Amino acid sequence: MDAGQVKQVARAWVETNVRDWPGLIGAHLVGGITSMPDDAPFPASKDIDIHLVFDEGSPSLQASGSFLNVLEVSFGGLLIEAGVKSVAEYASPEAVLANPEITYHLTVDSLLYDPTGWLRDLQEPARREYRRRRWVLARLEHERNELAGALALLLIARGVWGASGELNLLGYTTTYLAAALSVATLRPPKIGGRALVHLRELLAEHGRLDLHDDVLALLGVRDIPRERVNQFLEEGAEVFDVAVQVRKTPHPFQHKLHAHLRPYFVDACRSMIDEGHHREALHWVIAFYYSATDVILVDGPQAERSSFEDRRARLLRELGFDSADARVAKLEQAHKLYDRVFALAAEIVAAHPGIVD
Repeated sequence: MDAGQVKQVARAWVETNVRDWPGLIGAHLVGGITSMPDDAPFPASKDIDIHLVFDEGSPSLQASGSFLNVLEVSFGGLLIEAGVKSVAEYASPEAVLANPEITYHLTVDSLLYDPTGWLRDLQEPARREYRRRRWVLARLEHERNELAGALALLLIARGVWGASGELNLLGYTTTYLAAALSVATLRPPKIGGRALVHLRELLAEHGRLDLHDDVLALLGVRDIPRERVNQFLEEGAEVFDVAVQVRKTPHPFQHKLHAHLRPYFVDACRSMIDEGHHREALHWVIAFYYSATDVILVDGPQAERSSFEDRRARLLRELGFDSADARVAKLEQAHKLYDRVFALAAEIVAAHPGIVD
């Protein structure tokens, strides 16, 4: 299926469900598909990212369990991840232009549902002002603020999920580095499982692969051989399958723990390994491995929990996250490293020929 056909499926999904979503006022594509030509093949292991925008007060904006709503479904043979957004995030052209999660996607053909034309009206200023320095810097600041917010959650993650929660959240924060460099270079934002691959590509263009090496070292994956990553992927797939069957208790990563998302995890990681990005793949393996293990240790059969806990402890040791002192040192290392990456992003903005005043 090519990207154009995938967009048609996404539009059909929204139209099929719109009556069940009170207060829906708009929907548009986000993620990698918005930068793909319609005739480009769409990988089967990728999902379609969508923003569903609701009026303030819509029941759809209410939290589901302990976590904000993210819809993960299979439709028309494709995987769909839809983020539930408030119209407040789209309140003005200025709000849109300062938000890197939205801006680029409104400069291209991304609209799926826009009955009153208000999203279309936002497209014109988004396209006109997208390259202006003030908005590029605003988007870069947005990424820095979001990163600071994520890092501030590390103590909560430690208290609820222990060492693996810290590692998982720290791994998540590295996605903001790729996001910041995408903002600075006027590239489409790309996150998800290939975030570290995108980060490597961006840093390579600016002769700063030393920073990528430091990110891999921070996560403890720099020196892991390919064979070991394959072993962890096999274990992770097994843990994922068990977690999908037993999960009852809410978890921050629960939107990814569905049987139909197995290819999004396993196949995507295998592709990265085959491409020579086994260390970057381990970043994605860890996210699923630890989240699935968390679920099993709470909801899984009592007799089996110790074996899964032993596996998790072994991986923590191999990655260098098995002691409190080591994790404190990792956080200090992260703050210094992230400052260096954001400093590079600011340098790129200052010199970028495509950014206008």
